[in-house]
Amino acid sequence: MQPIEAWIHANVAPERVDSAHLRYDAMNHQAPQDLSGVYRAYDPDRIYDWVDLTLIFAYLNALPTNGRILDIGTGDGWPALPLAPYVREVIGVDLSSARLEVAQENLARFGYTNVTFTIASGEDLPFPSNSFDGVVVGTAIEQMNDPRRCIAEIYRVLVPGGTLIATFEHLAAELSEKVSEQVEFFKCGNGFLYRYTVKEALPPREAEYQLFIHTTNDYSGLLNDKAVSFPSRPGFVRRAGEPGERALTDDIREAYGLSFLKEITGMIDRGQYFELDHFDLLTLKEALEGGGFSEVSICGRITHAAHRFFIDLNERGILKDLCPYFEEICSALATLWPLIPPQDEPVLFTRSRRKK
Repeated sequence: MQPIEAWIHANVAPERVDSAHLRYDAMNHQAPQDLSGVYRAYDPDRIYDWVDLTLIFAYLNALPTNGRILDIGTGDGWPALPLAPYVREVIGVDLSSARLEVAQENLARFGYTNVTFTIASGEDLPFPSNSFDGVVVGTAIEQMNDPRRCIAEIYRVLVPGGTLIATFEHLAAELSEKVSEQVEFFKCGNGFLYRYTVKEALPPREAEYQLFIHTTNDYSGLLNDKAVSFPSRPGFVRRAGEPGERALTDDIREAYGLSFLKEITGMIDRGQYFELDHFDLLTLKEALEGGGFSEVSICGRITHAAHRFFIDLNERGILKDLCPYFEEICSALATLWPLIPPQDEPVLFTRSRRKK
């Protein structure tokens, strides 16, 4: 436990909640707003659409079924929506109502009739046993309070011989340091909100804290100045008006770190947090096999290799001539998914089967 979170537990006694409500309900968009297959149709004139479609075909190739599919932690509708044209039925579940509202909007845009979204936890799936030919999960199992319970639920709802395809964050490869800390501070309603996020490589874990802060006459100027001065992060932010989390570099630590929290202790009304245990290569295999799965394969995600491949084709001036064969080429490249070594990949791609 890092000093800031140890101080929060000792001085605020935050309430433990799940990541769906603390993190994912607090997003206007979980996925990039231009994500192909979710917010718009695939376009072969865009290089990264080749990469995105190759990953979808990797899911399809690894399943392998075009039957009834369950997508756990679907978020804004990925991979449920891009899988829809290739399978009989997809049901997407997520515990965040905000995410499913966006997923429904995206579904209406595409007009698929074989996709359904519903609120549910991966730890308590509202489906009978032996209900699905395949289950897909995009970095959501490790977001559960009890990921092993989620794995057991997946095993239960799969038909005998059914396949689980799941990606997992691989913190040992994702993090450049042993510990990654980020903070965010901004005005929220009549008060202020302080966010702190930490990821650790060994053992792999993640935690996020939110502190709700009121102001007083003596400190209103200080807090407003702090909020205005917080450096905005280019790119993704959760909601309009929020600056986005920044790495706890020395200057950010000095201005918004532990000394700042100590100074405003009396103005912290309450706190919330979630804490997640992530997997490494060994514990992931143990968890899947311990959940009853066989034929467990763990490799890297094909995304980075596909990106290099299509960038090279584009630089050679070849890619534009291949646009008529967009799906065929992505599908062929996707068959290489088992060949991507997992050790240095920040996201792991796994396939497991329920025993027949």
